[in-house]
Amino acid sequence: MELKTFYAEGISHFSYMILADEQSVVIDPQRDIEDYLRTAAEWQAPITHILVTHNHADFAAGQLRLHQATGAPILMGESADVAHEFQGVREGDRVAIGSVELRIMETPGHTPEHVSYVLTDRDASKAPLAVFSGDSLFSGDVGRPDLFGPDTQKELTRKLFETMGKYRSLPDGTLVYPAHGAGSLCGKRVGQRNPTSIGYEKQANPMLKAADFDAFKAELLSAIATPPAYYFATAKKNASGSGLDRPYTPPGPLTTTELEDLEGMVLDLRDQAGFAAGHIPGSLNTVTDVHFSLLIGFAIDPAAKLALVGSPGEVAKASRTLYRMGYDHVEGFLAGEIDAWRKQARLTASFSYLGPKESAEWVKSQQALLLDVRTESEWAEERIPGAKHVPLAQLRDRLEELPGDRTIIVQCGHGCRGSLTASILRTEGFTDVANLAGGILGWKAAGLAVETYEPSPVAEAA
Repeated sequence: MELKTFYAEGISHFSYMILADEQSVVIDPQRDIEDYLRTAAEWQAPITHILVTHNHADFAAGQLRLHQATGAPILMGESADVAHEFQGVREGDRVAIGSVELRIMETPGHTPEHVSYVLTDRDASKAPLAVFSGDSLFSGDVGRPDLFGPDTQKELTRKLFETMGKYRSLPDGTLVYPAHGAGSLCGKRVGQRNPTSIGYEKQANPMLKAADFDAFKAELLSAIATPPAYYFATAKKNASGSGLDRPYTPPGPLTTTELEDLEGMVLDLRDQAGFAAGHIPGSLNTVTDVHFSLLIGFAIDPAAKLALVGSPGEVAKASRTLYRMGYDHVEGFLAGEIDAWRKQARLTASFSYLGPKESAEWVKSQQALLLDVRTESEWAEERIPGAKHVPLAQLRDRLEELPGDRTIIVQCGHGCRGSLTASILRTEGFTDVANLAGGILGWKAAGLAVETYEPSPVAEAA
């Protein structure tokens, strides 16, 4: 048996391939399937099954393209509410791939139809070797149960608690391969450990450790982050299958005139300091790191037309991640990057990029408001005294809470969300904005004070 992990950084997504006896299976495939096809060819092992843990919300799934390319059946929980054909599976069903057996374990909670796949290699041991846990169990966390509304949330929270009991019943040495790592908002505090193990998570994961439902519920739902708006559009795309068969196409170059005439949004991929110093008016800023999908998903509608500004490497990375997220209207990139815009003496915009100590002085003298745009769980853990908290996901709905008569200094974790927020505020008519260099990490590095949270009983026990 051989196992290969694929990691898509911008959406913090893990997918997997298993080789056994000249056959292979793919688990939770991403939309661009070429790596799976290439691996199957290298292994000389045709893909015989496509295993999906649930209908994903944070990335456009690849099972339809993979099915069309290979003819392999798609396996999902039998209650999955999707329009495309699939083979329904339930608790106790088994998929045999040579000596490898994958047993279906129903693990609802993040979604109603969620299943996990428990792997046993009969040539090695009768005990389970691994479980592919999708979005039910992560490193240090569990899947969020709130994406279907408050009524369904109650039922899913109870089911998620019961699901943790199933995981606790697996041997401690069972390896856990989740569908996401750090940077995903499918949970609150998702870690990057991959694989982790049942035994490790019993010790380190407060949600798996909680034996009491009330404590589990309180910890699960406390300070849960507002989900990115694109989750709901992407979940619908995955359920309907509409457009999922579209292959990835690299964007083409745009002249400055074509970009200026675009009826859409300009996404600038440069670093925070460079963007703050000068950018195309009305453009939004984010870098192409692990948090890319969250930043875009909070700020930009998947139906919007987009033009990219950045280096060839940044454009290639961002356009592929946007494709993986289900953003299918990337119209092109600015040929010549920002220098092409400047060389034609076109107007640029800018805002301040302030250090922590200067920001602290401005806030203390009431010249400025410090605006914390991190998630609810980040705010609950630690915060800068006197900061106003408006999560980025809620920003456009709460603009009336922000002052127009003093500087707004935006603060996040390390500066990326701050730069995006500052650029959004400029498009919304706030002219006096700044970004806190380094975010709260820079603030602490400068020796400035923060308030820390009181840990919950469940977290303390862990």
